[in-house]
Amino acid sequence: MQAQDEPRSGDGPADNTRIYLIEDDPTVLQFVRQALLSRPHWRLLGHSDSMAHARVHALRADANVFLVDLGLPDGRGEDLLHLLAREKPGAELLVFTVFGEESRLVGALEAGATGYVLKGCTGEDLTAAIEQIREGGAPISPLLARMLLKQFRLVQEALPVIPVVALREEVLLSERETDVLKLVAQGYVNKEIASKLAISPTTVGTHIKNLYRKLAVHSRVQVVRAAQERGLL
Repeated sequence: MQAQDEPRSGDGPADNTRIYLIEDDPTVLQFVRQALLSRPHWRLLGHSDSMAHARVHALRADANVFLVDLGLPDGRGEDLLHLLAREKPGAELLVFTVFGEESRLVGALEAGATGYVLKGCTGEDLTAAIEQIREGGAPISPLLARMLLKQFRLVQEALPVIPVVALREEVLLSERETDVLKLVAQGYVNKEIASKLAISPTTVGTHIKNLYRKLAVHSRVQVVRAAQERGLL
């Protein structure tokens, strides 16, 4: 069990980032604290070093970003992601782990993760991922994104064909949302999409949030799957 950190005050809505860390390694806790020094208006509300502690204290925390390790001493982080996705639907779930295997990545996203960052990154990489996820993006490295889409295509090829005539009329996307959707399906991350479409990453994040809402999903892999089922890709 870990004591909670004292909150720090912010200046405005853009600084209203409240983080809860679920991680059993003290060195990672110190890394996160050090990284957050560059964002003085963000708050680290507290952290848990076990599944049992997180089931109680994380659920009580008024956080809008949860950093979740997948390798907890008393359980799998994927199970905790399921719980947080159900109990904290308005929060972002950012996996922060050493596991880069396709199976763990896919499992985490299907459990409700909205981003996936590998340990070993810099403090700037971590804060950038948190900023991106708060802006509506889904931070994930290009390599992992392409791994994910490769795995997704293999799964899709094994599924029976689903009639899409009736589904086409259920969702109306703008031209720009369709452009963003196609690039997401190709495995591009928000910064790459922004560059290709000559728009800001924040605008890309807004379009992705709209796609999540219109397709009634909450992860990048689900939005591609739902779009394919509806004949939008």
